[in-house]
Amino acid sequence: MLPLMAHAGSWPSPPVPAGTRTDEVAQHIVFNGLDMHAQTFTSAQSQDELVEFYRKAWDKEVVVNRLGQAQVIGHRDGDYYITVQVSGSGAGSKGNIGIVDVASAPKHFVPGKGLPAPAGSKVFNDIAYPDDSVPARTVAMRNSLSPAQNTAYFRERLVADGWKASDAGACGGNDCVMRYERGDSKLTLLVMREGASQSQVLINVLQP
Repeated sequence: MLPLMAHAGSWPSPPVPAGTRTDEVAQHIVFNGLDMHAQTFTSAQSQDELVEFYRKAWDKEVVVNRLGQAQVIGHRDGDYYITVQVSGSGAGSKGNIGIVDVASAPKHFVPGKGLPAPAGSKVFNDIAYPDDSVPARTVAMRNSLSPAQNTAYFRERLVADGWKASDAGACGGNDCVMRYERGDSKLTLLVMREGASQSQVLINVLQP
């Protein structure tokens, strides 16, 4: 019998091969508007052996793609979509297992909603952890502004929204970290130069 990952309710329990250890990342994540469960794993089996394991376990109803040195195995299970991203690690492998409730996908989800963003920014991740002891949300975006321009924009907008700087920040030529507070909420802003003509912005909010 194959060991199973246990999930509450009607969430599927994907099989994992013997010699595999799994650890919860979070029981409930909202990833770009989709409810998601996530785990990390380490396995005594190699990357290729794991891919073959899932091909057999899911009766070849899988999609396998390369992502750099990793392989990503995808499988639809009713209202859920399961991905297993596996990379080599020593004689074995490691990776992530994600289960997404595609049936609950919102029709008009707007990533980054409620947070400021410079014109032309592309928000590519909006991840919330609503059931953590301290609820958190992380939003990631890219734009063509420099770190200094981004920092000035967010400083003005956040202060206008009632946020107060909790420290002087730490800024260099290619990156900047600033922290803000508003009531019981805390916000960390990280801006990093990414290539010659764009920056990446990460906004982490505790108690969003």
